[in-house]
Amino acid sequence: MRRIILWALLTTATMMPAQPQTAPPPPPQSARQALLEMFLGQGPDHLKKHLPEVTKKAFAKIESGSTPSFLTEVEAIGKEATAGGGNLQTMETGPVLLVTEQPQNREKFEITVERDDLVGDEDQIDLSFQMSRNGKPEALPFLPRLTFMMQMESGIWRLNETSFSARMRLADPDFLKALVGQIEEKQQRTNEFTANFSIRAIVAAETAYHSKHPGYTCSLSELAAANSETTGERPRTPIDPDLAKGAKQGYVFALTGCDALHYRIAAEPATPSAGRRAYCADESGVLKFSNNSKASTCLSNGQTFSQDAADVSTGFSID
Repeated sequence: MRRIILWALLTTATMMPAQPQTAPPPPPQSARQALLEMFLGQGPDHLKKHLPEVTKKAFAKIESGSTPSFLTEVEAIGKEATAGGGNLQTMETGPVLLVTEQPQNREKFEITVERDDLVGDEDQIDLSFQMSRNGKPEALPFLPRLTFMMQMESGIWRLNETSFSARMRLADPDFLKALVGQIEEKQQRTNEFTANFSIRAIVAAETAYHSKHPGYTCSLSELAAANSETTGERPRTPIDPDLAKGAKQGYVFALTGCDALHYRIAAEPATPSAGRRAYCADESGVLKFSNNSKASTCLSNGQTFSQDAADVSTGFSID
């Protein structure tokens, strides 16, 4: 009897149609994921989707069909930011929200999550920002923080409120030291770029001068006067009054060894803090530099200046 009952149960089970297996529903979107989608999403209306209905209605009243709306322009900025591919990374969990890097400048920008408090249908997300260059943090003049209040509405996280704050650590010696050092470094890069460009201007002026005179001149003022005479439609590279006097943007300039076939031009920082490199050239037109800020070193054993050297040392591109 037991065998008959067991056989009947097995037979019934095999005759029953198989129940289709359905995939489990995706987990609900977090407020943090919604925030990323708002500003960096690729779907249609990815920003409007996460705004309260009352906000969308208010913007709809001021939108004009002839020009892109403010929200559409913001969405376009997000799409452009993500078009760079591997330079931009977003994280849906963890202490870092977003990282973007610029290899050519060796700069890194990071957005970190300082707070992510979920209480019922509300989530407060606080974000802070850090920048670094060559692996070292850069001291910002102030420490910014953004706060986003996200609220669940009709099953979608929407941005209900946002605020911005900034603070300055005026009594922090380390912060002040880093800030002053950063300003000095940027000024040095500017000075070096100007010195580089000025050397090129002098080389161009000497070449033009030699085409009309029996030799080269060691007088910057004479070069400036000759250089101011424009011929044809294209003006020559200018030598301004400061450069004509031999000093410009933290650098001093000197022309030496001038004769019928030769000249040498060199520039070095006027003070140790004005720059780290010296620049020089001669009648060949080849620009050189030395890393010890000494013009004598540049003239005797300088390295040939290249485009890569310009990008790395100054942050500027020189055509």
